[in-house]
Amino acid sequence: MRLSHYALALTIILLAITGYLAWEAQEEAKGARKELELVRRQQAAHEMAMPSKPDTVTYLPPPPEVQATKLPALAGSDLMPGTPATFASPAAAAAPLTDQQKQLLGMPAFAKVIEVHNDQGFAVISAGKDKQLAAGMKFDVRRGNGLVGRVTVGETIEAAEAVVDIDTSFILPGVRIEAGDELIYGSRK
Repeated sequence: MRLSHYALALTIILLAITGYLAWEAQEEAKGARKELELVRRQQAAHEMAMPSKPDTVTYLPPPPEVQATKLPALAGSDLMPGTPATFASPAAAAAPLTDQQKQLLGMPAFAKVIEVHNDQGFAVISAGKDKQLAAGMKFDVRRGNGLVGRVTVGETIEAAEAVVDIDTSFILPGVRIEAGDELIYGSRK
């Protein structure tokens, strides 16, 4: 008879622990929702405080052409005889894009980073249930023609926004994901 009492007591204890853990997880989810709502309110207040900017530019003048100019040879200089000394603009000296950079630029952006909390390891993006996001999905983060990191979609997914966890194993030292960076489907394995 005593063995059944111990079994009953253990069952009750396990049920109590399971109930407590479920309650704790529910409270944590509520906290995450409240934090997301706070971030949204802060973002809305920030956007209202910023002066409005036009969304599109109707005309951009072409960049001015810089002609290479011949520099006079230095007196007594015979370091490189027969080679003209020229000065060209830095844009002319820019390296051509690699195939990987061209591929990255050609990938469509899935979403943009709205807000970043690097110290806490998460960011808010401009996609959610409207783009069929699911927890655990991974995206690369692009800035210009280079990758700056990788993120994983967390549990907090709203209609048009979601919270993503920043994967610190894919970020170079000194590089941080910033607001305005674009999410693309993973190009690395």
